[in-house]
Order: sequence, then structure tokens, then C-alpha cells
Amino acid sequence: MRKHLPLLASIVMFLPACVADSPALGYSRAGFSTVEIGGNTYRVYTEETRNCVEVHRVNFVFPPPSRREILMQMETAAMQVTQCKIKKGTFIGDPAMSKGQLDCSEGAGAKDWVPGTCNIRPWG
Repeated sequence: MRKHLPLLASIVMFLPACVADSPALGYSRAGFSTVEIGGNTYRVYTEETRNCVEVHRVNFVFPPPSRREILMQMETAAMQVTQCKIKKGTFIGDPAMSKGQLDCSEGAGAKDWVPGTCNIRPWG
């Protein structure tokens, strides 16, 4: 048992890092804004030149609300932070983390985005 103690200690020490909220690799330099909607807290990650947004729900809720309700709140949080619409059919994910492609072509806050930087479906 003593010979396994260092291994066990290292696993216990790094285990909390496994549950930390962190963005995907593409958002490692991205800033985030925190938004609260309907009692849920979301972090919205964006980069200035990318036309993508990534939204994380960071609070624990039990019993969990419906998946649809959470995804609608996530989409609302993304639109509040970016002041852009979400391109129809691009917002995908689950109640913990979702991402989508921004459509900032209209309005006073319209931005010039780098084309092709939003890869929401890396498998297809």
C-alpha cells in the first residue's frame, strides 16, 4: 500500500483540475463575460476576430431544467454578450457547453470577422 501512496496522492491533487470550467483549445486566449439568466450562470467565450461563440453553464442545478430551456438561455446569453445573432442551424451542444457561429452582419455593432474561423462541427 505504501508504494501506491505517491500515485494516489498525485491523483487526488490533480482531480479538482478535471472539473474546472475552461474553454476549448481554440478559445485559450479568449475573453469571457459572465451572464445570469433564469437562475443559471453562463460564461460566454469570444475572440475579437473569430465569428464563433462558446457558452458554458457554470452552476449546478438539481433537478436539472429541461435541455431545451438551458440551450435557449445559452443562446440568449451569447446574443447579449456579443450583440450579434446566432447563425441559424449552427448553435449546437449540450446543457453544459454549447457553441455557435455568429452573424454580426447587421446593426450598429456589425464587425468584420475573419471568414472560415468558426468550426463548430469538426467531424463534418
